[in-house]
Amino acid sequence: MLLLLPLLFEGILCHGPGTKAAHILGLHHPAAEEPPAFYLLQTSSFANHSWQHTQSSAWVGELQTHRWDNDMGTIVFLRPWSQGNFSEEELKHLQALLQLYFHSFPSQVQELSSQFQLKYPFEIQVLSGCRLHPGKASESFLNAAYQGSDFLSFQDNSWKPSPGAGSLAQNVCKLLNHYRVIKEIMKRILRDTCPQFLAGLLEAGKSELERQVKPEAWVSKGPSPGPGRLLLVCHVSGFFPKSVWVRWMRDGYPIFLILICLAVLLTLVMLVVADSWIKKQSSNVNICSLHGLRLNVPTKVNIQEARNLGHQLCLAQKSWMKNSFLNKCKISLSKLR
Repeated sequence: MLLLLPLLFEGILCHGPGTKAAHILGLHHPAAEEPPAFYLLQTSSFANHSWQHTQSSAWVGELQTHRWDNDMGTIVFLRPWSQGNFSEEELKHLQALLQLYFHSFPSQVQELSSQFQLKYPFEIQVLSGCRLHPGKASESFLNAAYQGSDFLSFQDNSWKPSPGAGSLAQNVCKLLNHYRVIKEIMKRILRDTCPQFLAGLLEAGKSELERQVKPEAWVSKGPSPGPGRLLLVCHVSGFFPKSVWVRWMRDGYPIFLILICLAVLLTLVMLVVADSWIKKQSSNVNICSLHGLRLNVPTKVNIQEARNLGHQLCLAQKSWMKNSFLNKCKISLSKLR
């Protein structure tokens, strides 16, 4: 497989990112916080020397766009816009490359299993793709896992073992790094071809990729886990994209009622205090008005003037009471000295 890959990679790499792709990269501004990514998922299970099974799919964010048909050896386009801005010729080269890869991968792994004494059964997972950053260079990645743990990655034009992967990963990377042509091809595909294809997908599928659907939630009763216990199951579905927060609240309904009752009681207390204050102020005004009426005010003075005069006298009386209180305080303080 390692020797045959350059023959087919050359057909794809001759079509670099053109003016159209660069224009799309500059204009695209993702609505989500996380930059959009295109990635390929591969899971290969090896039961023994003669049986293996591989599943592969491609995604843009949380939306699946492609899958690989093992029986037909073809790409299945799951969306009307899954071809992006690639031409028919470019897609044919890509499909031929994948045919060679998925045909050769099992036999290559079987050889490595004998060379490095891998124990059956085992599973290999591969995640590769790229991510677009607005106004910045694209980011590419290729990671492989063995038996569910990080194994190796492709970084800076070389294969590197994952931290803690052990001597097996180091030996495999050492073998792969001998093939310089393959490393250069992988670099150009991840750096150029993948961002170009992703840019076309984002432009062609913009309306579907940027849509947002609110989640629907409901609670159902499950089988009782024991006497006096109730099992409630929360169902949340129909939302897009996949990021969603679901929170359980214990005794939430009674607490909500208590909060409402407290709010009502607080409002009533405030109304009672306000009513008492208003009555007190009205009583003070009446007293001041009576003091004003006891004066020898000419009969021809209108009622409004009498009220104003009474109000002024009331203020003067309050000021006198305040000064008298302060004076008494000063006298008390002087005695304490």
